[in-house]
Amino acid sequence: MEKCVPVSGEESIHDARAALRQMMEEAGVVREVIQAQLLTIVDELGRNILRHGGRGMICIAMVEVAGHRGFRLTAEDRGEGFADLELAFKPGYSQDMGMGMGLNLLKALSDDLRIASLLTGGARIEAWKWI
Repeated sequence: MEKCVPVSGEESIHDARAALRQMMEEAGVVREVIQAQLLTIVDELGRNILRHGGRGMICIAMVEVAGHRGFRLTAEDRGEGFADLELAFKPGYSQDMGMGMGLNLLKALSDDLRIASLLTGGARIEAWKWI
């Protein structure tokens, strides 16, 4: 099951959080720590979309792989992408004068983080979290 939410403003991030809450309830996620981590991931993905691409999409999928259940949270935008991914993970580095902690936060909260700059411009980030 997957739900995609277009992101074009703060209200869109709230919509993505609501979709995630509903899917967590359906999946029986009761651990508050996991809930908070997933919601924070969605917040960070949404804010990155707004900051770097202006608009984009967050897709939330419940997944099962090799007997493990969890969520795949995917964000895609049409911003500049990542010129140097290694540099992007350096604490304090920011392409736009931000705090430079977003990718490290996503990495810390996720069980697996996959990032790609798109040939058409923009970026795609997948954050995986097992429940």
